[in-house]
Amino acid sequence: MKALFVLHEGIFIYGANRSIAGVLQNLGYDYDLLICKSFTRKIDEEELRQLLGQHLKNIYTVWMPRYRCQYYDKVSLFSECSHVVNNIMAFFGKRKRTRIIRQGGYDYVHLNSLVLFPVIDENARYVVHAREIINPQYRRIRQFTKALERAAGIIYIDEATRIPIEAVVSNKRAMVLNNPFDMRWVADADYEDSRKKCGVAQTDTVFAMLGQVGDNKGSKFVIRSFMRHANPNSKLLIVGNNDHAYGRECGKMAKDDGRVIFCGEMKNTGSIYRVSDYIIRGEPQFCIGRTIYEGLFAGAGVIIPGHETDIERMQSGEELREKIHFYEPGSEESLAAVIQECSHVKQENREFRSNIGYYMERYDQFIHKVTVNRKQKTTNRK
Repeated sequence: MKALFVLHEGIFIYGANRSIAGVLQNLGYDYDLLICKSFTRKIDEEELRQLLGQHLKNIYTVWMPRYRCQYYDKVSLFSECSHVVNNIMAFFGKRKRTRIIRQGGYDYVHLNSLVLFPVIDENARYVVHAREIINPQYRRIRQFTKALERAAGIIYIDEATRIPIEAVVSNKRAMVLNNPFDMRWVADADYEDSRKKCGVAQTDTVFAMLGQVGDNKGSKFVIRSFMRHANPNSKLLIVGNNDHAYGRECGKMAKDDGRVIFCGEMKNTGSIYRVSDYIIRGEPQFCIGRTIYEGLFAGAGVIIPGHETDIERMQSGEELREKIHFYEPGSEESLAAVIQECSHVKQENREFRSNIGYYMERYDQFIHKVTVNRKQKTTNRK
């Protein structure tokens, strides 16, 4: 078995790449990486090899099309221009990308994001990882539909991603498989050192919000809600790049409340999970996301938009029910009330967990089903 993993970016701090890292570190066969070039970030090959292990062989970079087929934040004029130029460069880079895929002899090509759907062609067996919620009003929805129907297989990270796609795409070679999580390494982070690094006291109840700082993540909403509760011994850690217009607005909004701490972008979030009692999500609808599961698997409590019945839609939901707290989506008053209640209960006796073994077993079974078996059927037809 040999695979090519196609990534829309070369950093492993946030959701999609952070999730696929757990797979790549545990594959039992060789693979190559094909990473989209970027105007703002350069690939650190040595860092990637250290992170991803011995089965990583070749690393290629090439301009690739990235189409915003999902719901997303409003973007600046600069970002929009960069996006357009990226796709122009991808047009001229198509020959190189096609050559890499054709000559690699890959059993399958794994696309790690829906935004890469234009890459799908007849040159390989493509497995698409559906991590984003598709926008049904997307202007290229017919092109998207045809591409995914051509895929050898689709992996949905949850029901929220599956339902809107299957409403428009006829491809039954699919499965729902939540992301891999292995938070046992957090136990190695020294608590006192982590506490000092994050600027929190041992007596503080620590809340954290990790990921992109942006409107679609509800960053301002969470900050406003947190500032409404009264416990002076609470801290809110905002982890993610806030060096942009929206992030600076968040900073101005919270400047008079010393309980809100902006940590910036962090490659290693072990210290955050080590000291955090609760992880918060701020989307306007039921939303779990990678950081919630990372929090749960690191022994923290979580605070998410939704209702008690949504616990049935969560991985290990029943098992970890006592650590899951819901608030009314979009309600600052509701979130503030939950934060107020949780601020008096620190998380003790932390258990650091992993689902890697289970995940890789399911992943390998699916890959075998949609690639090896399909390859045999194609050969028989010939």
